[in-house]
Order: sequence, then structure tokens, then C-alpha cells
Amino acid sequence: SQGLAASQGLAASQGLAAEVGWTVKLDRFHPGDIGVVVAQLMNHTVLEPGQAVFLSAGNLHAYLEGAGVELMANSDNVVRGGLTSKHLDVAELLAVVDTEPMPSPIQTAIGPRHRFTTPVPEFSLTRLRGPSACPVTPVGPEIILVTQGEATLRAGNGQELILLAGQAAIVSWSDGPYSLEPAGSALIWRASVGEST
Repeated sequence: SQGLAASQGLAASQGLAAEVGWTVKLDRFHPGDIGVVVAQLMNHTVLEPGQAVFLSAGNLHAYLEGAGVELMANSDNVVRGGLTSKHLDVAELLAVVDTEPMPSPIQTAIGPRHRFTTPVPEFSLTRLRGPSACPVTPVGPEIILVTQGEATLRAGNGQELILLAGQAAIVSWSDGPYSLEPAGSALIWRASVGEST
């Protein structure tokens, strides 16, 4: 399936020395696993805080270190390529994986409110920073995740919910317009369907 992942703080690593280091580390955690070799054939991309990358369906990917927010389209065919104790279906993997080289399509958030670009209608990810309120008119269900500080989610009917770092809330489309009010240096991720406001 296709997905968008946004970095919260992945360790920076550069050059071949880092890739060799990952081979040693992966082999330590997954001795004898073919995924250790597969990882060396992949495009190593380092995301810094506030960056995201969109990967289309069929793109083999793995997270090696750090924390991030990942959105994926609905799928019934997650296929694994190694580094797991779960079932590996090599024939199916070879049938669906896209092996064409591609540049690292890194997007960097700019400003207090940034919507990452996705070429699909299934999902959208917006990063909110700082103390400014954000009025929202949802076009479908949404998930609000606070990863730093706190925020108040204020519904049109006056109800409010305070979310602290590490907490999330689901907003139903039927809840109607709401306001998202970050406190101080809060960092909030808003997952919604495609073309949201």
C-alpha cells in the first residue's frame, strides 16, 4: 500500500560507513536473515524532524531507527521482505515490488501549519507547530496526535478535550467544524482524508 511517513527525530547518518554500520547492527538483531542483504539494496534516506516522504504502492521500505508518524491507505496485501519473524512470501514480494530507482522525495515542513503533499485522495497529513489556533472543517474522519506540549480540541458545540504529548483523539466527520488550539511550542499531527482544510 502507499503511505506517508513523517520524521520526529531519526538519527542522522551519511555515506557508506553508515550503511556498513547498519549491516552489522541488523545482523546482530536478525542473524542470518535475508533482509539484512535486502536492506543494503534499498535507498537509505534519513529524515530529520519535520520532514516526510511519500512512497507509492509497491515500494519496499523499512524504518531502521527513530520515531515517526506513518499513514497508509487501506490494504489487504502487506508483504514482508525480511527482518521479521512473520511469514515471508518471496514470490508475492517479487510480483508486487517496484524495483525502479527513484530519488528521495523528501518534503520539509515550512511554517506553523504545513500540509504534506500526497498524490492520493485517501489521506493527508498536516503538521501544526506553535501557539496559533487552527479552525478546521473536516471532510471525513480525522486523527489528532500530539507529540510535544499540549493542545485543546474545541468542538463547535463548546465541548473541549485537552490532549497531552503522546495522546491522540479521533474526530468524527459528524462532529462538524472544530478548533485545534496548540499551547506554546506544541507539535501536533493531523491525519485526515485527502483534500481537507
